Amino acid sequence: MRAVVVETPGDLDQLRLMDSVERPSVGDNDVLVRTAYAGMNFMEVLIRRGDYLRNPKYPLILGSEASGIVEEVGSAVTDFKAGDRVAVLSGDRGCYAEYVCVEQTHVVPIPDAMDLRTAAAYPLQVLTGWGILFASARIQEGDWVLVHACAGGVGLALVQMARIAGCQVIGTTSSEDKAELAREMGCEHVINYTQQDFGREVRKIVPEGVNVICDSVGKVNVIGNLRAIANFGLIVVFGYASGEPKYDDKLLWGRSCGITMNGLYHLVPHRREFTRAVRETTQWILDGRLKLHIGQEYDLSEVQEAHRALEGRQSIGKLLLRINSELK
Repeated sequence: MRAVVVETPGDLDQLRLMDSVERPSVGDNDVLVRTAYAGMNFMEVLIRRGDYLRNPKYPLILGSEASGIVEEVGSAVTDFKAGDRVAVLSGDRGCYAEYVCVEQTHVVPIPDAMDLRTAAAYPLQVLTGWGILFASARIQEGDWVLVHACAGGVGLALVQMARIAGCQVIGTTSSEDKAELAREMGCEHVINYTQQDFGREVRKIVPEGVNVICDSVGKVNVIGNLRAIANFGLIVVFGYASGEPKYDDKLLWGRSCGITMNGLYHLVPHRREFTRAVRETTQWILDGRLKLHIGQEYDLSEVQEAHRALEGRQSIGKLLLRINSELK
């Protein structure tokens, strides 16, 4: 099968499209999926560069999420069968390929009304966003929520879901084009962090500070987050594009606020919560309350160009890799 392999961490040249990679074998609890589209995420840039917090072993096939058609299931799989339309969460590898194999708990059924292109943009961003807001932060109607990188894939999902829950949303981003998209998706206030101190600007909008901060940027946001957070607020860190953040406990104590981390793969084993997340978010997509903005598509052979866009902050919304896009 064709797959994008990273043999050793490094620059864009480490993304190598190979034509004769062995197809994954299927274990008893596994589901093999023929891939239609792969979703692209900044974490894959970090993995390719060797900067990911939990670096996997190399060589590896890159890619964290995809959509497609079930090709084969293991002997212990009861919830899926060949021919089912699904999305998959593969952890830190495997989806930039014509086939991907994951445990059945990491497979998400796709409603008949959702096409596979949309499905590839769905699982990692939307379910991550749901976990941040409803499992970690447990947001309440009327809360003020600050979303960093509000025009990215997770950011746009967070903005919309916070609004669905009745919250007021402030976002940060780096350009007017991105700010305009965030506003279209329901972000009431957008701060250009390249031109303004977002922590001080937040206090102008809401003097008591925000109740929840959703942060995938990390290190460079620490001071601003401490300025922006309200007493008894919560900072939820789910990424560190600028480096791992370090918070001073004394400063957190000074706000009586908290900090927590959120990872989607901690939600997956909690089947009742995970099932609720899938049920609610797919319904929001189908009824139009939650829109998945796909910014650009690339062929598998254009993976270096796609990573260049991700790495250079040139992307708006979700980027997809076309692999077997003829699948329906």
